[in-house]
Amino acid sequence: MLTLGEIKGVGEATLKKLEELDVKSVFELFSYLPSRYIDLSEPIPAFEAVPSQLTLLEGRVERVSSVSPRGKRAFYVTFSDLRSKNNVHFRATFYNLPYMHDSFEVGQEYRLLAKLSNDPDMLNFVNPQLERKDKLQKLKSGVYTQYPLRGTMGQNAFKNIMYSALDSVKDATYSGPTGVVNSDIAQCFESLHRPDSLDDVLEALTRLASIDLAIALSIYKNVSKCSYLPRKVFYKTSINRILDFKNAIPFSLTQSQEGAMSDILSSLSSDECMARIISGDVGSGKTVVAFFAMYVACASGHQAAMMVPTEILAKQHASAFAPIAEKLGVKFAVLTSSMPTKEREAILQGLQLGEIDCAIGTQSLISKNVAFKDLTLAVIDEQHKFGVAERKMLEEKGAVDVISMTATPIPRSMALTFYDDIDISYIQKRDEATTNVATQIIGDAELGVKMVTEACARGQQAFIVCPAIQDAEGYESASVESFTRDFRSELSKFRYAALHGKLKDEQKEQAMRDFAEGKLDILVATTVVEVGIDTKASEILILNADRFGLASLHQLRGRVGRDGSAAHCYLQSSTTGEKALKRLQTLEKCNDGQRLAEVDFEMRGAGDFIGTRQSGARFTPIFGLRLTSSALAAAKRYSQTTLSGVSLDRLLALTRRGESRVQAFLDSIKKVTLNS
Repeated sequence: MLTLGEIKGVGEATLKKLEELDVKSVFELFSYLPSRYIDLSEPIPAFEAVPSQLTLLEGRVERVSSVSPRGKRAFYVTFSDLRSKNNVHFRATFYNLPYMHDSFEVGQEYRLLAKLSNDPDMLNFVNPQLERKDKLQKLKSGVYTQYPLRGTMGQNAFKNIMYSALDSVKDATYSGPTGVVNSDIAQCFESLHRPDSLDDVLEALTRLASIDLAIALSIYKNVSKCSYLPRKVFYKTSINRILDFKNAIPFSLTQSQEGAMSDILSSLSSDECMARIISGDVGSGKTVVAFFAMYVACASGHQAAMMVPTEILAKQHASAFAPIAEKLGVKFAVLTSSMPTKEREAILQGLQLGEIDCAIGTQSLISKNVAFKDLTLAVIDEQHKFGVAERKMLEEKGAVDVISMTATPIPRSMALTFYDDIDISYIQKRDEATTNVATQIIGDAELGVKMVTEACARGQQAFIVCPAIQDAEGYESASVESFTRDFRSELSKFRYAALHGKLKDEQKEQAMRDFAEGKLDILVATTVVEVGIDTKASEILILNADRFGLASLHQLRGRVGRDGSAAHCYLQSSTTGEKALKRLQTLEKCNDGQRLAEVDFEMRGAGDFIGTRQSGARFTPIFGLRLTSSALAAAKRYSQTTLSGVSLDRLLALTRRGESRVQAFLDSIKKVTLNS
């Protein structure tokens, strides 16, 4: 195998420079991809150059100055512009490059790649990359690559090393499935380091990203096979369970709800433990499907638990479940941290003895002193609000079958790639639950405040959402702190409260409870209000809406008009960015959460869907390439064909020194799939 030291032109000094770039092998050299590609299809006249932008020029040497003896030892070369019809001259100034001085001769023609300086008196280009026109190699028609070398070495020196290495392995032969992968990767490297066109670059980037993802996906699938749990807990899963449940609820189920219930029965009667996501938009009826699963567990002689992020949501679910549980003979209790000690102890005893079939609660359910007699099924609502460790603690109390509910739709392109071992039931929104929310983009925060306060003066309730809790230096966005200060006079006319993550749990619960009960007119909050509490609010103003992703904005919009009455969502943004405006305009026109999830994925990458929000994990693990839906789709095909049957050891070998990044990527996938 070729080593760095065997590459032509690489000595001890160069090896040290490469090490500074964290390049210690030929594979790492090839993996050091350009940070920029510049189309060199046609040089332009010098007077068309834009300051600070790389420009391709052609000129004839007319004069070479002497080298200044001090300072930066500068000299300049005056060129006549070969691409201008008139007699136009430009200057190339060279700093700290005295050895180049004697290489120029009057009459020689050069091609130059350089940035125009801001000198108002002349066309001056500083330290250009240049080659003789009769000896073009790197600046010939095609694409110029620029590497993030951080001043360690020059672009040309690095490229010479890269090209020598590529030439050395050009005729290498590969065998077996992993050999095919290495060959495919080698072809991508060739196109990325010596591209003929920008189309070649885009094609190679997508292909390399898909191979990168395919390796991670294959490792994930390989490891997941070892984590399947054979079923040891059994349920009474007759289809009659659905009929019993339908008779106990005061409304008819939608087709997708019944389909999700059938999915659950199928999972509970399979040979493996259930890991299922119920994904549905606001108002789709996910909760009643979860109630059905809990009923099946309890009717089969086991216990079930539903964990939710807030006390008010726990009580909201309990209120909805109570009449259903009574008709079906299910004994249940609500467990929260604020309940009286005596009442709490009675519930704990009932769960431990099996006298209580089902518990709905907050994180209190995972407290050390909570024990179940026969907990087998766990339902986790608003799953993105809980960490892997918290979900694991609930499972360790006995739950072998897990259902997670999310109103943040998972893009199908993501789900179809990574979630083969996690079952997903999609629930469509009920017709009668279709919200009547008018969404409008506004540029002025004062206008938004005026509109929501006018509604509040008519007896309505409003959310005002800020992207931050406190002001931060250099971070120009509305915060709860600055908003309540700047709009104190407007807010003082109404009953209002602030709600954010730094408040104590009891303070947050009280604010949400007061708002839900109509004791407050306005709730000024951060995104903690994404959690699905039912209120009669009809207005929501989202400040600096361009700071949020489509999924978050859609979730926030779902806080109003929950009873089907007319409501308004104002998206305040002063941005002029094309992408940000397009995202907001999409929300203005569309109310379909699944469609918005796909658009969000296409526009922003997978940052919000793989790993923690805004974590930057929207890049492939080995080569750090942008993760797109097309790369995902290609990755799945590649994994199922080329990598099919490849052992875990060989897969890990393909990652080379990217193992830690692959592991971090897989850990983030683990969090999303809830397979904790």
